[in-house]
Formats: sequence, C-alpha cells, structure tokens
Amino acid sequence: MEETLFSLQQYKMTKQKDETLQKIQQQKLMQYQSDFKQFQAFCDEHLLKLDFESLELYLHHLITQQQVRLSTFNRRLAGVKYWLVHEYRFQFTSAHDTSIKLLRGLYNQEEYLRLKPMRGKRAEKQSDVLRLIDRYDTDKKSDMRKRAICLVNLITANRPSEMVRLKVSDFDLENRTVQVMMVKQGEMKEKRLTLECVQAIRNYIVACELMPEDYFVGAADKWGNHTSRQISEVSYNQAIQSWLGFAPYTFRKTQITAMYQKGADIPTIAKQSGHKSHQTIMEHYIKLKTEDVDNYL
Repeated sequence: MEETLFSLQQYKMTKQKDETLQKIQQQKLMQYQSDFKQFQAFCDEHLLKLDFESLELYLHHLITQQQVRLSTFNRRLAGVKYWLVHEYRFQFTSAHDTSIKLLRGLYNQEEYLRLKPMRGKRAEKQSDVLRLIDRYDTDKKSDMRKRAICLVNLITANRPSEMVRLKVSDFDLENRTVQVMMVKQGEMKEKRLTLECVQAIRNYIVACELMPEDYFVGAADKWGNHTSRQISEVSYNQAIQSWLGFAPYTFRKTQITAMYQKGADIPTIAKQSGHKSHQTIMEHYIKLKTEDVDNYL
C-alpha cells in the first residue's frame, strides 16, 4: 500500500514538474514567435522547407537585401533557432554554427560595416534628469509615486522589464539596496540606492499605503491611488514618456554614462547596471569624446 501511495505521489510531482517546464518553454516560444513567423513567411514566399539551408538563405537575405542591423540579425537568429530546436526538433551542429559565423562575418565587410553600430537612446546630463524628476517633489500622492519610480529607475539603471517586476519587499531601505529580477539572465541582482532615493521610496510607501507584496510601480489613477498589479513594459514606457518626455532607457544610459564620468571602472558600472558583458558597456553605452583622448596624449 505504501509503495502504491509513493508511486502516486511521485507521478503527481513529476507531472507538476513537466507542466512547469512546458509552461516555461511555451513562454519562450511566444517571446520568439514574431521572429520565427518572419522566417516562415520567407520560406513560404520562396517555396522553401523549414530547415538549415533555408535559414542560411534567410540570414543572407537579411544582410544583403534587407540590410538589417547586427543587433536585429542576432535577435532574429536566436528566435528562429529556438523554434527549430524546440518545436521542430532540429539539431544544430558545430558545422552549422561555423556557417552562421561566416554569414555574420559579412558585417565586417566594408559594404555592411555601417550596419554594426547600435543606435540606442542617447544619454542626458544626470543633473538635467534629476531636475526634471524634482518637479514631482511635492506633497501630492501622485507626484510622490512618480518621483520615487523615476529615481529608482535612474539610480539602478534598470531595464523596463526589471522595473515593472519590482515589489516593495525587494527593497532593503535600511541598507540602501534593492534586489532586482534580471529576467534575461534568470537571476536576482543586488543594486545600491542613494539616500535621496531611499527617502523618496519611503514617502511613496507611506503615502500610497503600499504592502510588502505590492508591485512597486503597479498601476495608479490620476490621483495616485495605487493598484498592485504588474503593468506591461509598453504601459511603463508610455508613463515615463508622459512624465519626463523621454523613454525609460534614457535613465539607464544616463546613469551608466554619469558613473563613468565620475571615475567608476567598468566592473563597478556592470555591478550596478546588471550587465554581464563589460564589452557591451564600452561598445554601446560609453561614448568617449575627442577631448577625453587628448587628456592622455
């Protein structure tokens, strides 16, 4: 009898585990669905099978005909590969990887070299951004919410995906830290807060009567009445744009640039921004001016 009960319990646990893994896989498939659909449309248009040879033709077409940027090429490739592996059971080999590497090498050719640099949001002066945020330094509940959210986003250099997932319980205000959910990396990362930021958070928590399990950003009406639910990244982008006149990624670029200009080394910047690659910071965030070089000649 005990053996039967154990077998039933094991079966139930295994089933729950499989359902959880399947849910994660489905979420990833949905994330890459639009990229795969573009590959699928290319194959349909040219009467091609969904296989590696077609993928090579598609990637070559992206570079030579559509002239997509390297960042777009990498994103679409990742999406198509994920679908081919997990939905179509395709096995990628080292020979396939070598072929893709050769195709990516086209971006090093003079004809396509201009497609390599990333065009992102530009950094603003940190003092100018803080001045804009301080317009909301009032006793109004709605302004307290806006100021706290903006300061946290600036100081932590969080991505929008990280801001909308923050909960009040993630903050340790006594130690001036916050645990940030890094969705892409699949981990939690501790980031530091300034005293000004901590005080703004405290005022917001008290004014809106937030509880530990409430979403830090959440949703709110025009009077600042808070509703604890995770809003979409699109909604968050729209909110920041309406409050300050720029996209949330400007916070990230501004803070990274400000830390570098104050003398922070790249590992220190990476710890606060959550970057795994130091090269990414140098290539896409730190912009050196000609006079910066002159100082060391």
